[in-house]
Amino acid sequence: MIQTRRRKHHWLTILLAVAALSLMLGTTALLMIERFMPEQDFLPSAIVAAPRQAVMRVLTPIQSAASWVGARVSKAVQDWALRSRLETEYNRVVSQNEQLVYQSLLYEELEAENIMLRNLMEEHNAKIALNPLLARVTAKESGNWFSMFTLDKGTNDGVAAGMAIINKDGLIGVVYETTATTANVVSIIDSRSSIGALLESSRDQGIIKGSLGVEDAARCRMYYLPADSVPRPGDTVITSGVMTTGADASSVAEHMPKGLKIGTVRESMRHTDENKSYIIVEPYVDFMHIEYVLILRYTANPEQMQFADDGQVGYPTVVLDTYIPPPVIGEEDKALIGATPTPIPRPSRVPGESEGSVTELDEGDDLNLLDPDENGDAEPTPTPPPDDPPLEPTLFDWGADEP
Repeated sequence: MIQTRRRKHHWLTILLAVAALSLMLGTTALLMIERFMPEQDFLPSAIVAAPRQAVMRVLTPIQSAASWVGARVSKAVQDWALRSRLETEYNRVVSQNEQLVYQSLLYEELEAENIMLRNLMEEHNAKIALNPLLARVTAKESGNWFSMFTLDKGTNDGVAAGMAIINKDGLIGVVYETTATTANVVSIIDSRSSIGALLESSRDQGIIKGSLGVEDAARCRMYYLPADSVPRPGDTVITSGVMTTGADASSVAEHMPKGLKIGTVRESMRHTDENKSYIIVEPYVDFMHIEYVLILRYTANPEQMQFADDGQVGYPTVVLDTYIPPPVIGEEDKALIGATPTPIPRPSRVPGESEGSVTELDEGDDLNLLDPDENGDAEPTPTPPPDDPPLEPTLFDWGADEP
């Protein structure tokens, strides 16, 4: 039985295969006839088109699904490629923009530095007789102002203490300490500085001191002007070329040339207060922005320089003649010491007389007058005994000259 069943299945398989092959061959034949002989008339067109229509009905949904999937996949691939390309381009543009921004900032910095150095070069050429040297600020004292700072030039470049520091605007300060490669500077706005100066209009001389440290202002004060000097607001103040004495040795402008611009007169504090005897000077230099300066390696001969006192040294004592000579007491005058003085006439209190009139005492009048003591109590003045007449004391002449 088993073999019989196997034979039945075998024949069934063969029949199915022959049917499938026949269907395939017939379908192929009909498709070829429709393709290559569309105008034939021995077979009906419906039979010829049946295989194609059946195939179309089966393949159309599959083709649509495959087309949809392919479109989605293609779009996803294109989007990914576009996104990747856009990201690459974006990163390139951002990097290029950052580089351009940096170059722009560098260009602006170089342009500002170029303008600054060009101005300093003009000042350098104008002060060529004072042997100027370009230097850069490398450090400064903490705070907003450049009151004390350090330069990158020192004794190896011929810099010495007492030399002037300037820029295109005017005087900045004085070198007070040097090393082989650096120089420390105290500016004119610092209260520790002391520089001889004069008013350009009147040629009156004084001493310039900084106010930074006394008050929070980047200004200068000018002391020791003549009493009859009347500075006007806007008057130009320049260096006088006069070395100050009595100041701290670290702040003395030993090699300060004459004629350097300092600032302008802002207001005068003289005669406003007995403790204020100075005028306020507004410096030309911007002491919040100092980068490059010129060191004037001008060396003065101290023996040929004038000197101006800055008020920190003592003046010599001058003995003046007193207008009232001291009293001289002789031997006769010494004997009168302790004697009762002659009473001073008092105003009369008699009714009818004026309150300010004075009545002199006669010889017979009573000398027992009332004199108020410190507490306001009246005490009688003692009367000398009758057998000892009062002596007439000799009054000292305090204005008499010494014999």
